[in-house]
Amino acid sequence: MDNIASPSKISPVLSAAAEPPWPSASMAQAFVLVMLVAATFSFVHRYVPSVLVDPIKLEMGISDVQFSLLQGTAFAVLYGAASLVCGLLADRVHRRNLVVLGVAVWTVGTILFGMSTSFTGLLASRAMVGLGEAVLGPASISMLCDFFRPERRGRAIAVSLFGATLGSALAFAAGGHMLEAASAGQYAGLPWVSDLSPWRQVVVLMGVSGFLLVPAILAFPEPPRRVLAVSEHVGNRAQELWALRDRIVLVVLAGATVALADFGFSIWATALLTRTHGYSVADAGSVLGVCMLVAGVVGGWLGGVLCDRAHVRSPITGRIDTVVRAAIAMLLSACLLLLPGGWAAVAAFAFWQVAANAAYVGCASTLQDQVSGRTRGIAAALALCMSIGCGLGLGPTSVAALNQQIGGGGDALSTSLLIVLLVSGVATLACSWLLRRRLAKRGLSSSDA
Repeated sequence: MDNIASPSKISPVLSAAAEPPWPSASMAQAFVLVMLVAATFSFVHRYVPSVLVDPIKLEMGISDVQFSLLQGTAFAVLYGAASLVCGLLADRVHRRNLVVLGVAVWTVGTILFGMSTSFTGLLASRAMVGLGEAVLGPASISMLCDFFRPERRGRAIAVSLFGATLGSALAFAAGGHMLEAASAGQYAGLPWVSDLSPWRQVVVLMGVSGFLLVPAILAFPEPPRRVLAVSEHVGNRAQELWALRDRIVLVVLAGATVALADFGFSIWATALLTRTHGYSVADAGSVLGVCMLVAGVVGGWLGGVLCDRAHVRSPITGRIDTVVRAAIAMLLSACLLLLPGGWAAVAAFAFWQVAANAAYVGCASTLQDQVSGRTRGIAAALALCMSIGCGLGLGPTSVAALNQQIGGGGDALSTSLLIVLLVSGVATLACSWLLRRRLAKRGLSSSDA
C-alpha cells in the first residue's frame, strides 16, 4: 500500500468500471448550450462597464485609476481567490445548484453596480460579480465531463469556452446600442429603471436578464460523478493532486503561458495597428473585433475536434499532441509580425487567435483527463487562477515594459509583442512536449505491467 500513491504507479487512463450510464446525447447537447449561454452572460456582465466608461466616470467623478480598480483589480482579485474555493466546493457539493447560486450572485452584483451611488458601492458590487462568476468555470467543466464521453469531451469544452468570445463581443456591441437607446429615452416606460441615468439603465437591464439563466439551469439534473477508481486508491483529494503533480503542473503552465501572450497581444493589438500601421481607432477596433469573434470560435471548435479525434487514436497522448501542434502554430503566427504592412499584423492576430484558442481547449481537456471525478473542479480552478494571474497580471505589463526599454515607438511595440509571443510560445511548446513525453512513458510502463 505504501507505493500505491506514487505518481509512477497511477495510470493516466483512469478506470471506468462500475460507472452509471451516460446521460442521453440530447440532454448533454442541451446542457452544453445552456453552459454556453451562461458563459456568454457572465462575460457580458464582466465587460459592460468598459463600454460605459466615460458616462460612469462623468457621473461618479472618478479617475482612470479608480475605474481600472473597478474593472480590473476588484474583479480579478476576488475572481482569482474565489475560483479556488469554488473549485473545492464543486468537488464536494451539488454542482448544478452551485452554478445557480453563482449566477444569482453575479446578477445581483451587476444590478447593484448600476444602482450604486458611491465609489465604495461600485467597488463592492464589482467584487460581488467576480465572486459569482468564479463558480461557473470549475463547476461547469466538472459537469461537462460527466455529461459527455471522453471521445466527445473536447468539443463540449470548446463550445462552453465560446462564451468568452461571444460575451466579450456582445458586451461591446449590445452595450453601445443600448446606451444610445437609453439616451434617446426608449427605456423610459420600464419600471424600476425609468428614473436612472442612461448608463445605469443599461447595466440594470443587462443584470436583470441574468435571472433568465436560473430556470434553464435548474431544468437539468446533477450528473453522477465518474471515474473515481484512482482517487479511491490515493487517499484524499489533496493526496491525489500531489500524486499527479508532475502532469498537472505542466498542463497548467502550458495554459498559463498561452494566456500571458494572448492577453498581451489582445490588449496591445489596437495600439499596434494605430501607432505602427496608421489605422484609425474605429477601423482597428472593427477589424480586430471581427478577427477575435470569427477566429476565436473557429480556433476553439478546431481545437475541440482535433482533441477528440486524437484521443480516439491515442487515449494517452492524443489531447496533448493537439497542444503541441497549436503551440507550433502560435510561433508561426507570431512570425508574421516580421513582415511589413498592416495586413501582416492583422493576419498575425487572426491566426494567433485560432492557434491560442485551440491550445486553450487542448489544455483544459488534457487536464481533465489526468484527474479523477472528485478533483475536476479544483483542477479547473487552479488552471483558471494561473491563467488569469499570468494573463492579466503579466501579459500586458510585459509588453509595455519591453516597449519602454526598446524605445516606445510604433516599431518598438511590434518588436515587444514579437518577443513576448515567441518566448511564451516556446514555453508552451516546451511544457506540452515534456508532458507528452511523460504521458507516453507512463503509457508504455502501464502496458509492460
